[in-house]
Amino acid sequence: MTAVSCPLCESRHITAKDYGKKAGGTIGTLAGATASLSGAFTGAEAGATVGVLVGPAGIALGGLAGAIIGCLIGGTAGGIAGVALGDLIDTNVLQNYQCLECDHTFSVATE
Repeated sequence: MTAVSCPLCESRHITAKDYGKKAGGTIGTLAGATASLSGAFTGAEAGATVGVLVGPAGIALGGLAGAIIGCLIGGTAGGIAGVALGDLIDTNVLQNYQCLECDHTFSVATE
């Protein structure tokens, strides 16, 4: 990436606010974990099935581990998708950059 400078004062002391990425990642993670809840129940069933080989404690631990892994996978997938969408919003919609010298906010045109 080329160095970004303020179009107003030409300073190179710039920060990216990344509000879209932050919000998208948070919302995507929560949505992915929630949506994967049914997958977590499937994972719990599979874990309990495998846990039968170990005994009663294995059924409980296998089911719990399956449910947790299902939610983690769904949350991770949702978070990645949310960050990607948030990056597009930051780049194309929001004035994502802020000059630390003059406090001007601006977007950078992509080629």
